[in-house]
Amino acid sequence: MTHTRLDLYHDIATGQARRSFRNAQVAMITGFLLLIVFVAVALQASTTAGSVVAGGLGAVSAALSGFVARTFVKSQETAAAHLRAYFDQPLEFSRYLAAERLIADSSLSDEQRAEVLAALVQAMVTPPAVPVTPGQAAGVPGQAGQQ
Repeated sequence: MTHTRLDLYHDIATGQARRSFRNAQVAMITGFLLLIVFVAVALQASTTAGSVVAGGLGAVSAALSGFVARTFVKSQETAAAHLRAYFDQPLEFSRYLAAERLIADSSLSDEQRAEVLAALVQAMVTPPAVPVTPGQAAGVPGQAGQQ
């Protein structure tokens, strides 16, 4: 049953990553096309005001498209991080099993075994450290908390 749930989770995460990446590409292409259209309109405008308005609309549409694309890329990155966690889980579980076997087979005293078990349980319940991006390490404003 657990394996079935993990497979379902994997399917959901890969589907989300695929859709987010595709949507980001569509948003970027749409923004680029709108920019080209508005530049063409600005070049063909008969008045200066019309050219300025068309150019401004082109810039706004490109910026909005970039924002939407960035949002989809962040969503894809989050789905990829979840997939990494999905694939790391069996390795982590095998480490715990190996540690348990070592404790069971070793000639440790009861005190030592209790200390090792306490450390093992502590490692299991402590959440993994969140990776730090280069921007966070350098203290770049606007980068903190965007995981």
